[in-house]
Amino acid sequence: MTVTTTRPQAATATAARAEGLSKFYGVDEAAVWALDNVSVGLQEGQFTAIMGPSGSGKSTLLHMLAGLDRPSSGEVFLGDVELSSLNDKQLTMLRRDRIGFIFQSFNLLPTMTAAENIVLPLRIAGRKPDEHWVASIVETVGLSGRLGHRPAQLSGGQQQRVAAARALASKPEIVFADEPTGALDSSSSAELLGFLRNAVTELGQTVVMVTHDPTAASYADRVIFLADGQIVDEMHTPTADQVLDYMKRLGA
Repeated sequence: MTVTTTRPQAATATAARAEGLSKFYGVDEAAVWALDNVSVGLQEGQFTAIMGPSGSGKSTLLHMLAGLDRPSSGEVFLGDVELSSLNDKQLTMLRRDRIGFIFQSFNLLPTMTAAENIVLPLRIAGRKPDEHWVASIVETVGLSGRLGHRPAQLSGGQQQRVAAARALASKPEIVFADEPTGALDSSSSAELLGFLRNAVTELGQTVVMVTHDPTAASYADRVIFLADGQIVDEMHTPTADQVLDYMKRLGA
């Protein structure tokens, strides 16, 4: 049911890919397969959403692609680096230097201002922030007037936008977002999703987001659908109604 793409694609290179990826928990007859022989490529400069019913394997796939968990079999590549070839220290360094993360919880330090939280990972890594790049992110995220505020002085939506700006501050090759709007109201969700959309369109960022929300998925260039640990379909330049209709067919 591939829908014709009308939004121009910024790039064709592959930012990350999985080949024959499987993940199971338990052994023998008690084994539960979270992913079953999944192969997929994620394009640079594109906003990809991953959707599926509860238990379909969507968060497991994101965690495998992001190097947060190791597969039972198969390979995951970030660019041309195969993640299972790295030891734990190398994998930690790769995640720090080349990947950005946005989670449902904001994970901001309460004693630091928004500006300090945004550049904290860079400071920890001993890297000097690119002031022009950080300024462009802050402008895109619409936080220019809030940089001196601490998290308790910000709304939930503003805190999540600080977390999103932090994820982009290091100029990552790819940003992974796991249900980033799950704790937000509809207005704050729209603000965050608009930021992610602009980060792709205006800053050339690559974003991969797990979501259960058809409206959130409609911000993406491409939606990948999972069911029972396998990719069953995809949709390009989706609308919320198209995604909702398809999710109903999947039994979500």
